[in-house]
Amino acid sequence: MSRQTIGISIFEDDLELVKRIDELGYHSVWTSEGQGRTAFGKLERWATATDDIELATGIVNVYSRSPAALAQSIATLDAHSNGRAILGLGVAHPGVVEDFHGIEFEQPLARMAEYIELVRRYLSGTHGEFDGDFFTPTRTRFWDDFSPERTEIPIYNAAIGSQNIQLTGELADGWYPNLFPMGKLNQAIEWLSEGVKNAERELSDINIAMNLPTVVDEDPGAAKQAIAEYVATYYRGDIPGFYDRVAREAGFDDEIERVAEADSLQDAADAISDDLIDLIAIAGDPTDVQNRIDDLRKAGVDIPVIRPPTNISNDQVQQTIETLAPE
Repeated sequence: MSRQTIGISIFEDDLELVKRIDELGYHSVWTSEGQGRTAFGKLERWATATDDIELATGIVNVYSRSPAALAQSIATLDAHSNGRAILGLGVAHPGVVEDFHGIEFEQPLARMAEYIELVRRYLSGTHGEFDGDFFTPTRTRFWDDFSPERTEIPIYNAAIGSQNIQLTGELADGWYPNLFPMGKLNQAIEWLSEGVKNAERELSDINIAMNLPTVVDEDPGAAKQAIAEYVATYYRGDIPGFYDRVAREAGFDDEIERVAEADSLQDAADAISDDLIDLIAIAGDPTDVQNRIDDLRKAGVDIPVIRPPTNISNDQVQQTIETLAPE
């Protein structure tokens, strides 16, 4: 990958924005689904209107679809995009898995491991039965009239806990963390290295694609305020996840407690410090933001994935994507 490799994460099904991102030369576009439009549905639509950009689920969970269904979906997307698909997986959170899908949130790491193994079997057309802890298919290959565009599609794990990051090193092709403290990146690479060693792999086998809430604005204060309002929805629990736990472990326990106890989203945003914002996001003028991204590359991030928050104006989105477009 070139030094200028950069991705972007967007949640909205904005076809015109995706087309512009493709024109600007971004490496990849990542999208999630949560409890809204499916990631695969959006990516299939975008595949019809783009030429070069890689199309990534960022992320889909390992509970709501079977491994076979995931393999079918990513193989179909790969065929429709001429080999541009990336499969980003995550264990999600009980707030999504249990409250929305009605499935028990159990053994997430063992489940992730089995999903990765089975998806790869389906893509490669491996014959024979599979006797897993969660799934026991007697056929792990597609019908003969469907030959995948690629028998190996990159699989990323959106891990943020130490054991899950180690699992990434053992089994996945890439690591895709969200709201992960940049100050813990070296520690995370050590966890990846432990997994790599266990599987007798090389650390270079793992790509790090870091999801970074990012706002470019000539007024750094306005940029940071936008980030604060965005990440407050995660730390308050409006968007289910384990992000508050990671922030607490990074030394922001009192701050996260104030955010959780805030009476309104605005009060929660006001409780978020610049120190926390600088740890999990990038906000500032064009020069500062570009320098921060360059520093992350030097620290080991292969694909910085910028995430323009959903609460910023279209002008801010455009300034951010134009400023950070690959050279």
